[in-house]
Amino acid sequence: MGIPPISIPLLVVFFIAAAFAAYQVMPTAKRRELTGTGGLHGVEADELSPLITAMRPIFGLFVPITRWVKVEKYRQDVEKRFVTAGMSGALSTDEFMAYKLLMSVAFWALFVKLFAGVIVGWVVPWYVQLIALGFGSLFPDAWLSGQVRERQDEMRRSLPYVLDLLTLSVEAGLDFVAGIHKVCEKAKAGPLVDELSFFLGEMQVGATRQQALRNLAQRTGMAEIRSFCAMLVQADMLGASVGPVLRAQSDLLRTQRFQRAEQQGAYASQKILFPLILCIMPAVFIVIFGPIALNFVYGDSTIGI
Repeated sequence: MGIPPISIPLLVVFFIAAAFAAYQVMPTAKRRELTGTGGLHGVEADELSPLITAMRPIFGLFVPITRWVKVEKYRQDVEKRFVTAGMSGALSTDEFMAYKLLMSVAFWALFVKLFAGVIVGWVVPWYVQLIALGFGSLFPDAWLSGQVRERQDEMRRSLPYVLDLLTLSVEAGLDFVAGIHKVCEKAKAGPLVDELSFFLGEMQVGATRQQALRNLAQRTGMAEIRSFCAMLVQADMLGASVGPVLRAQSDLLRTQRFQRAEQQGAYASQKILFPLILCIMPAVFIVIFGPIALNFVYGDSTIGI
């Protein structure tokens, strides 16, 4: 049984709406606080959204199933992304995989059974059902990767200002750790300040400066912070002054930020071509050639440009 022609646009619209709705119900940390005793545990999410809290007992039923899934590399990747997103401890890997399973079943039920089967009356082939199951399982991963990028972008935007403040503190006579304390007190609250506060917490519980810097670089997963931490570790090992290192790194980050802004501006001029071709140009052609077509079809001399 084929798909009725009038139902194809409805299927497309429902598919897009279901995808958007599935993306929006991902868990989101409302408030974050620093917990843990150091290492790579990272900044933990203190509270999840009410929606995921309400759904947790449902996908918790699938946890005994996901515990038998032996994909250690994927589990490590999920844990690392949760740490980088500042949501360490928000969901365990078993719960996250159970959530993926729940989203697969929910997307399959909504798209295949409810809309295509009941509303449209289309007998969905088995391979389309498999595609719907796989597509639903991708949303949690897409959401988690989006949270990582969003948090890294926030840290990337605030990094030059924080580094300038740290440089001024060190050049004013404070040591590096006291400068970090001053930055955490004076800088605007954000993911980077949270990570620096966690860095101080690691040192307070006994970690060395070099190990705490390496942990900071691994938690954030950013090339800029890895370079910054590597330079500080090298300066600490050689006994060099930290002030000139911070000043050089601050100038480099400011230059890179300016270059990224120019690059994003160049991308914007290319991205605008798609809405221009798909949306604006057809409307222009309709306005210009519409009267000509009507005059040609109906032969009415009163219709013209």
